[in-house]
Amino acid sequence: MASCCFFISACGDQPSRSIFLETEEASGIPDPPETFADLINPFAGDQGAALEGEILYQANCSSCHGFTGEGDGTASAGLDPKPQNLAEGQSELSDAYLFWRISDGGLIEPFNSLMPGWRGLLSEEQIWQVITYLRTF
Repeated sequence: MASCCFFISACGDQPSRSIFLETEEASGIPDPPETFADLINPFAGDQGAALEGEILYQANCSSCHGFTGEGDGTASAGLDPKPQNLAEGQSELSDAYLFWRISDGGLIEPFNSLMPGWRGLLSEEQIWQVITYLRTF
């Protein structure tokens, strides 16, 4: 598999959809497209999935986002914009948003980053495993 970066993060319990939308509007975080809007992580809280997600994260994401998700991976120095710090300030992101960002990557508005879309490179199950791991940050 190719090695690069994710713009993803960790958070705890999911707020209701209406609260989530209010948070997105206030923070400037775009809503995920309708095809992703209602997705919920089927592996939430699953320790085994988190362990599998950690392996995938370290193999595919840590070069940009760093081993602990702080955006300080070895490949981050030459990137503009810099990789997102996944270890802080991401609690307002829903499962749907994370799945969208990992699947479609950053080569889209308004992100304009070099993060590749992982759809087709990682299975849906693997993307959920990565999200499960990120929720442990």
